[in-house]
Amino acid sequence: MPKSLKLAIILVSLVLIGWVMWSFLGVKPISKDLSVIGQGKPVVVLVYESYAPAGMDAMARLNQVRSDYEPDFKFRVAHMGTPEGDVFVRRYEAFDGVMVLFDATGDVVRVTLVPDEPASLISELERLR
Repeated sequence: MPKSLKLAIILVSLVLIGWVMWSFLGVKPISKDLSVIGQGKPVVVLVYESYAPAGMDAMARLNQVRSDYEPDFKFRVAHMGTPEGDVFVRRYEAFDGVMVLFDATGDVVRVTLVPDEPASLISELERLR
């Protein structure tokens, strides 16, 4: 294999690795601690399955606006396949890619899919203010 081809493959690989790290590691992870529900701040809980595309896409959409709301809201994940996540899913009849919105006292405001459009997602979150 020519050296120039090897170099091109290495450069493309490094760019792809950098993109993956920037895309997925550059965002602060969302905690799985659901004990904050009802503790004085609204909480957005995303039901998430690590290998399913709906939850991955929903998390990406939520991360687009999360920093604007984090001072006022708590964002959490109910990870399906964990004991706590499975209890949450059964209790709220939720599934991968759904968000459950709680008010500051812990009452459910809405159970809905994470909207595709940022404006619709912002509208959902504004209902909690």
